[in-house]
Formats: sequence, structure tokens, C-alpha cells
Amino acid sequence: MSNPTRSPYELAPDEGPQSLGELKTALAPWPDVLAAFVAELDAAPFHQDGAEPLRAVRNVISAYRVEWMAKVHPDIVQAVADDEAGIDNAVPLDVVMADYDPDTYERRNGGAAA
Repeated sequence: MSNPTRSPYELAPDEGPQSLGELKTALAPWPDVLAAFVAELDAAPFHQDGAEPLRAVRNVISAYRVEWMAKVHPDIVQAVADDEAGIDNAVPLDVVMADYDPDTYERRNGGAAA
């Protein structure tokens, strides 16, 4: 499994957990998150025709890869700690995320993260 990405705002396809087994192992330190991941994955339909069911499975996997990233990336962990401590000297999240899709966390223009 790769180390957290160099950017706290982008998770490249080759970064982080690369299989369902790796993702489950990566989420294991957070049992509630792991249980939610397994439950959502189990509930995602993939037996129907068409691309939509497969998209649902991919969306669950993507969401929990982002969840993992938020728990291990030093910049994100620090930002959460600062927020919980009431420290408000950072760039507002809405400013940071303005260039990113709120569902996929991919840059809206398709470019690399700054």
C-alpha cells in the first residue's frame, strides 16, 4: 500500500489501498468506518444490467478511499485537529475545495492538484 498522497486534496488512482482487501485492512483501525464500508458495499447492487450498478460500487469504494485519506494524511489530520482546537488560521474549506468536485474530489478542470 502506498503512503498518503503528496497532496491533501487529491487521491491518485495508484495511491492508497488498491484492492478491497487492502481497503478493508487500511480501514481496520476505525471499526465503525470499516463496518459502514462493508455494509454499503454489501448493499450496492451489481447484479443489474448497465453501468449504473457498477458505478454505485465504484462510488462506495471511492468514498471510503477518501475517508481513509482523511484519517491518515498529515495535512488533513492537522487541519481537523486545528478545527477541533478552535484554531481558525487556515484557508476555509470552501476556498480549498472550489476547484474540486464535491463527490469525487477530482479537480473540476481535470488538472493536477497544485
